[in-house]
Amino acid sequence: MKFLCDDNLGKLAKYLRMLGLDTFFRIDISDAKLLGIMLKQNRIVLTRDNQLIKRIEPERYLLIESDSPEEQLKAVVKRFDLDVSLNIDDLDRSRMLFSRCLECNDVCDDVDKDEIIDEVFPYIIKTQDSFKRCPSCRRIFWQGSHYKDMVKKLADVVNEIRNR
Repeated sequence: MKFLCDDNLGKLAKYLRMLGLDTFFRIDISDAKLLGIMLKQNRIVLTRDNQLIKRIEPERYLLIESDSPEEQLKAVVKRFDLDVSLNIDDLDRSRMLFSRCLECNDVCDDVDKDEIIDEVFPYIIKTQDSFKRCPSCRRIFWQGSHYKDMVKKLADVVNEIRNR
């Protein structure tokens, strides 16, 4: 399942990408372009725009009502019955988790530390062993100090859905 977040849902887009879900997001996109991408790439629109949904078949969108990105994520998981349980039992080692670039949505590739030694701070090279690189925007990712906080937040949201 592929998603498209309107320009009001940037944090939701990042959460979905963290879970490894293909999620298109651009901050400055017209409704016409958004609808064109929806049709061309067969995506489900996630939106807060009441006017936009008037132009989309009901099964092709979800109107997001909450301001909270965590509640927004819960709504998407629940509405589309997403199987994110595969990320729960071993959330930290899931193959899908953090497999996509949080900025451009492309699937990241594992990269050897030697290949990026001149692109990150020496402390990071010293303290980290596993790196990923986005083939599109060339960003480099690693499991830094914020990683556990992000994993915990995702686990909390998904566990709450699962325990309902």
